[in-house]
Amino acid sequence: MEGKIVEYIDAQKVIAAICLEEKKGKVRLLNINHRETVLSKNRICLVSQESYSLSQSRENLIEVLKTEISKREVLTQQVDVISLWELLEPEGGSYSAQELAGFCFPKVEEFAQVSAVFRALFADKIHFKLKGGIFEVQPRDRVEQVLIQQAKELERRKKIEEASRWIQAVWKGEKIEGAEVAEECIQLIKQWCVWKDEAPKAKMIKEILTKAGLNTEEQPFLFLVKLGVFSKHENLLLPRLQIPIKFSEEVQARAQHIINAPPSFTNQKRRDLQDLFTFTIDGPETRDYDDALSLEKRGDNYLVGIHITDLSPYVTQGGVLDEEAKRRGTTVYLPDQKIPMLPEGISEHLASLKKNGPKPSLSFLVTLNKNAEIVDYEIVPGVIKVDRHFIYDEVNNLLTENETFNILYQLALNFRKRRLQQGGLIISLPELVFSFSSDQVVDIKQRNPEQPARILVAEFMIMANYLAASFMHEKGVPALYRMQLPPRERVMNGTSSDLFVLFLQRKLLNKSVIDTKPGFHHILGLDKYTSITSPLRRYLDMVMQRQLIYYLQHQEILYSETTLSFLIPHFEEIIKRTGFITTSRVRYWVLTYLKRFERECIDAYVLEESGRGYRLLLPEYLVETELVGASGKFQPGDKVRVRIDVVNPMKGILKVVLS
Repeated sequence: MEGKIVEYIDAQKVIAAICLEEKKGKVRLLNINHRETVLSKNRICLVSQESYSLSQSRENLIEVLKTEISKREVLTQQVDVISLWELLEPEGGSYSAQELAGFCFPKVEEFAQVSAVFRALFADKIHFKLKGGIFEVQPRDRVEQVLIQQAKELERRKKIEEASRWIQAVWKGEKIEGAEVAEECIQLIKQWCVWKDEAPKAKMIKEILTKAGLNTEEQPFLFLVKLGVFSKHENLLLPRLQIPIKFSEEVQARAQHIINAPPSFTNQKRRDLQDLFTFTIDGPETRDYDDALSLEKRGDNYLVGIHITDLSPYVTQGGVLDEEAKRRGTTVYLPDQKIPMLPEGISEHLASLKKNGPKPSLSFLVTLNKNAEIVDYEIVPGVIKVDRHFIYDEVNNLLTENETFNILYQLALNFRKRRLQQGGLIISLPELVFSFSSDQVVDIKQRNPEQPARILVAEFMIMANYLAASFMHEKGVPALYRMQLPPRERVMNGTSSDLFVLFLQRKLLNKSVIDTKPGFHHILGLDKYTSITSPLRRYLDMVMQRQLIYYLQHQEILYSETTLSFLIPHFEEIIKRTGFITTSRVRYWVLTYLKRFERECIDAYVLEESGRGYRLLLPEYLVETELVGASGKFQPGDKVRVRIDVVNPMKGILKVVLS
């Protein structure tokens, strides 16, 4: 090889050099950059026939090399790779560059022609495959597949270039007229903001964003805020968890049809309870009334009516509204929005227990003695008429002077007392109430759930759920029961007003489960329990109500135990999903509010020691965080003063340090 021009492949390029020395399986080469390289002989692909004297100067050798390379480049342009492939493809086979040169040139007069063919085919990489110094003719189907892939990649690169250029211009505030990529680009960035690396075209989106200079995690989100596609407080968990916001046209049309022509329920087997003085007790913001109460004195006992709105005339099993309610699973209540399970025309008007005429009900007529012991009870499909709407504060104020409210409250307290005696726990954590001005949270207050009116309503709803579970179990009607194992540890005896104790006890609770067999619910202190009192808001309650009413009216079951068991994973997923998004959104708005108080100090409770420090509770906002690397030794329950250091609502980050 000494004195000859050799060619080898390096970094996917064909390199020509003059061989200065061949020794022990290696060659020493000189390239046009005046640099020497030592290679294994196995790396050499082509060796020229011509030989050049190595006694001449290096400058002359390099000039010779440059001339030969230029000649090869000119000849390479003359090689028609596709025509050569079309000629050879029917027969296929493998050929050397020397053999292929005979097909490309009328007469092979110099080795530069062989090199030109080698270079052209190697650069093409589609129609011929180089293997062991020999070119294999590629079959037509493989070539077509590669060409399709190349066309797709070319189109992808074009889209990336156009999209990144458009994003960059918009980000800088420049105007682009008629940008065809805008709509697709916005959809891609929305997918990225929601799904990140799990987005369908994540790799492409990352390339676009990188090329456009939107490299930080927040910039794609801020870009869509700038365009007005997102609000600055956009809840990305909703699309990520596939929680539908709007109802489809089909669902809306079906709801409107039912509203315009409500099915008759008076001809069903229902008891007329319209003579009872019936009332609701809810918050001032309530629009979907699904429960009401009534009270009558019966000698030394009391007849308490717990009336639940009956959806069965309006939402039939397997219908459009039923399938939509099943898919959504529950009404989601967030600080800044409500996502209903059913269209508002149904949940807030037609099926809501408003003061606008007769309403179908599932009524629990419970006879109680003064100690709230259940003397007798009856569950009936009924027709009621709501006489009054009360709000919680109103009932609290009327408690001492209104006999009905006072009796109901005392009965509720006695029923609660019996639950506690049976091992129940009352973990009534304060509720956060957010005040908004436009899209800004302006205030956060705590609401005490242990107000008389709230206790009154809660206890009678618990009683109704307990009686429904007892009735269905006794009659052999398949049902879904809620149960809960005892806490892993008890740190409170029934009730507590200590916020730290309540938080700690909640952390020690076992998860509530759903089963087709009844079991003890240790937190409620009841041996049987189902969920039936909120059919406007929970699909589980709707199913249980439908099952119970069908049995009461027909003495037959609607859902088999097997059918109900198949629904359990769905209900458990709904509970998990709703809890996660509610907790996350509350935390987001708390952190958004606290953002303005960065560098200010606040009180905190030590909940427990963690791997990196301590887990803290900010009691004023019921939000948890971690105190990292704190010096000193604290005990659970200790009160500490911390400074709010870093707040990032979008990432859920709240960092504090000891003040």
